[in-house]
Amino acid sequence: MRAVLVGLAWVVLGLLAALVAYRAQRYRKRRRRRQSGFCWSIGYQRSSDPFRWDPATAGVYTRHDAGPEVSGLADPFLVRHERGIFLFCEVLTRGSSRARIGVSLYDAAHDAWQYQGIALDESFHLSYPYVFRHGSEFYMIPETKQTRSVRLYRATGFPLEWKLERVLIDNRKLVDASIAFRDGRCYLFASRKRRLDLYVARELTGPWTLHPKSPLRRWNYARGAGRIIEHRGDLYRFGQEQAKGYGHGVHAFRILELSDGDYREEPLAANPLLAPVGDGWACAAMHHIDVLKLGDEEYFAVFDGQGRIGA
Repeated sequence: MRAVLVGLAWVVLGLLAALVAYRAQRYRKRRRRRQSGFCWSIGYQRSSDPFRWDPATAGVYTRHDAGPEVSGLADPFLVRHERGIFLFCEVLTRGSSRARIGVSLYDAAHDAWQYQGIALDESFHLSYPYVFRHGSEFYMIPETKQTRSVRLYRATGFPLEWKLERVLIDNRKLVDASIAFRDGRCYLFASRKRRLDLYVARELTGPWTLHPKSPLRRWNYARGAGRIIEHRGDLYRFGQEQAKGYGHGVHAFRILELSDGDYREEPLAANPLLAPVGDGWACAAMHHIDVLKLGDEEYFAVFDGQGRIGA
């Protein structure tokens, strides 16, 4: 018995040592990126296939385009409005440790973005601004994990004025909440402690209950990487590649079954959809995509990347 306990102790110590080494490696990698002047930017591109994108040839929207106070842009989401296509994203600003949600308008004539300003500012960190239209209203579910809740905001003066409508899920430190609507139900995908949970409700405002199949996935691809999209009648989920470390790419999964009692998905053969590329704006990391359908076989996407963009 003593030998067994000693063996178990060595196994535990080995696992702890591996965890410490992994976190130390991540810290060193992030420090090198900061020291190298890397920052987050947003790429944008058109395609005839919602699962085929080339970051190396994409247009790039950088901190320099947004303004002198901006130090980075990430987690982009698109929404169509009567005034045009709007981009909501996490905005990092100089001298601040917390991010806010900014908004930009697409200038199709010049293939460029016009920064409109800050759409949502709270006393806590904000990111992943999942913006969508439901009925006649525009809503946003940003990441608010520091509050240990998932919060629903409604636009009172689109695009720059938003009001807290409802706390959807409380006392849960969830990240990257992504909503989908199917067969009269609302489904909310969200991650915590490197596992993907699913919540279900009859109405957008709840009440929300944990799906019996949760967790849907553990560890790799369990963290959301963008909006749940519909393509040719099927729903698709985007997940982050995490086994190799933070920001190593985006994979897509076709949802085969989504109901009150069941969930199944399968990976696409085209995976990974996105991965770090080249030695420029996305050379260090990529972890998010949003795809907007413009017309038959015409799509417009935004995706984020970390890398070099110059001084």
